[in-house]
Amino acid sequence: MGISHYNVLQYFCGPTVPGFFPEAKLITPQEVASRFMAYSKNVDADLIERAFIFAIDRHGTQLRESGDPFFSHPIEVAEILISLKMDQETVIAGLLHDTVEDTNTTIAEIEENFGSGIARIVDGVTKLSQFESGPLAVKQTENFKKLLISAASDIRVLIIKLADRLHNMRTLRYKKREDKRKLIAKETLEVYAPLAERVGITSIRDELQNTAFLELYPEIYNSIKFRLKNLYDSSEEIINTITDKLYELAKSVDIDCSITGRMKSPYSIWSKMNIRNISFEQLSDIMAFRIIVSSIQQCYQTLGCIHRNYLVIPGRFRDYISTPKNNSYQSLHTCVIGPINKRIEIQIRTKDMHDVAEYGIAAHWDYKERGPKSQRSEEQKWLKSLVKILENTSGMDEFLENSKTEILADHIFCITPKGAIISLPIGSSALDFAYAIHSGVGNHAVSAKINGQAAHLKTILSNGDQVDITTDQNHVPKPHWEEYVISMKAKVSLRKAINGIEKEKIEMIGKSVFDDFFKKVNRVISEDDINRMVSKLKFDSKVGMFQAIGNGSIHIKEILACYNSVCHGESIELLKPAESKDGSEQFPIVSIQKENVLQVACCSPVPGDKIVGVILENQGIEIHIDECNILPERSAIQNARVIELSWTKSAFEESRRYLTKISLVTIHEPGNLSKIAGIIEDRGAAIINLKIGEKMDNFVKLYLEIEVHDITQLTIILANLKKAKFTHGITRAWK
Repeated sequence: MGISHYNVLQYFCGPTVPGFFPEAKLITPQEVASRFMAYSKNVDADLIERAFIFAIDRHGTQLRESGDPFFSHPIEVAEILISLKMDQETVIAGLLHDTVEDTNTTIAEIEENFGSGIARIVDGVTKLSQFESGPLAVKQTENFKKLLISAASDIRVLIIKLADRLHNMRTLRYKKREDKRKLIAKETLEVYAPLAERVGITSIRDELQNTAFLELYPEIYNSIKFRLKNLYDSSEEIINTITDKLYELAKSVDIDCSITGRMKSPYSIWSKMNIRNISFEQLSDIMAFRIIVSSIQQCYQTLGCIHRNYLVIPGRFRDYISTPKNNSYQSLHTCVIGPINKRIEIQIRTKDMHDVAEYGIAAHWDYKERGPKSQRSEEQKWLKSLVKILENTSGMDEFLENSKTEILADHIFCITPKGAIISLPIGSSALDFAYAIHSGVGNHAVSAKINGQAAHLKTILSNGDQVDITTDQNHVPKPHWEEYVISMKAKVSLRKAINGIEKEKIEMIGKSVFDDFFKKVNRVISEDDINRMVSKLKFDSKVGMFQAIGNGSIHIKEILACYNSVCHGESIELLKPAESKDGSEQFPIVSIQKENVLQVACCSPVPGDKIVGVILENQGIEIHIDECNILPERSAIQNARVIELSWTKSAFEESRRYLTKISLVTIHEPGNLSKIAGIIEDRGAAIINLKIGEKMDNFVKLYLEIEVHDITQLTIILANLKKAKFTHGITRAWK
């Protein structure tokens, strides 16, 4: 329930009770508006006051663990945003950012009262909050950081989240459970501080690092703090002296500047000790001085002046002006043995560079409200790696409204039922998600649930989706699954699995060819016979031999020759032609004896084909289909004679089978070979030999020898292969 308007006024105007509201600041809506007006002309004081009262009313009597009223938190967040000079929409969204998550307020109410722009920002912050529960180890630090960036499509959402975390860290000591404090501090150090650096707000980064460091390593923190205090107490005059000396040096070359000196923070010192693997006593450059000048030219002039007058420490110079950091931080860094023989670090930058370094995106408020667009072009460059700047942006409000995070724009982040975060390319499906978990999950995936709703494996995922994959160990990948995936891991795993299945099918084809042949010649092959043949042909196993037969790398003739050489018993001939009643061989073409027929490689006639013979003097007769491509060439041979031929009646007997050749061009993808074999075998024919020919882009040419009964059966097979989607051309394989 809310509280009355009178109580709100009492909170701001009534007497302060000692010990009550230990962290709350008694700031009024008018003060918020006044501070905002100090840097912006576009102020709606009434809207700010209404948001102020709305947040206090909705949070009502809720309390924080510090004992403060809960509404003190969004007020503090708004204060931080004002200190960053954020726009009015961001400040108001900061005031309202917890109302939807922690009260019964809806986004529709926010939109109705404060407009769609503020509602969108509040909705974004609310959605980010759902990712903050659960152990950091489960969330996977780097993926969690990327998810936050990716989820915050408007950069202001991320900035409010950083301000929210900063105030929570300021009051972290009030959390009663130590393990919870440690978890929040670890998450802050590993996720939120790096995010603050990524958006360029080093002031927030530094405070987050030091408050988290104090919680995680209090003894180290206090030890460094104690040493710094002693050093500073004795060196305060030294810092002032060095500052004065540097200022005099700059003035001597007519450079107007401001110079500040400080001791480095405990976290910064601890980091340097770890990186360099040295002790506190060995860390001599714990004093840092910042020189702010008017122009880039003066940055380099000042650097040259310092290097001419003081001894430079080798390897410590960095030029981040000509080569900015990824977050577009710019400055010159150098380390010298400076005035009064002290080793110091010096940073040299312009005022604009300093504002960007301290406040990131907020530093661009001033230049967005002043000067022509051409004067801002250089300053905008730092945003290229972070946000999308529209060409016609004319003011800060429009700029922030249209600023979208481009970092990781090509990725989404989805969550398993146990809270693990999976990074996927944008456009990924539930099947991509399954393979990202484990190839076994992908290979046996059956269906998915997305945010609790049943979904197909090809469903495209959105950022933040929770996905649950159902598997079945008896379920295997299908070739068409490749249409569902875009991630490299899914593609590789899927092809590997399908190739394994394809090998099994090729093995089955080869075994079928092997078994059919020996069955036709009435020969039973023992396991010992197979093992001897495997050894003779130098295969590792019978599986390898069957796969070689199935993919056409070894012909059944070679298998027969091997059998005859290593196995006991009577040898087998490849063909066992029918015999006539008088005992002579019956060749299936009228008036032609087998011993007179010359073998040709161009075409393989089957009963029903229109055939001709080419009689070659003193050699024999070649038999061709009358449409054979090389028939004109053969008939032109000297003294050759062409005659028409016809099939005998016995050629069409049911028991007879004939080898013929076909070639086809197919799409080169897993599963097509088994589909081709299926079409041929379903029509009563058998593959005797198969060879893989040339590959062209995504196509491959296959040469098959198949055994058929007659032209009718062959025509049906060719027709069925031709209409298959994967076929891009088929012919009888004559040359």
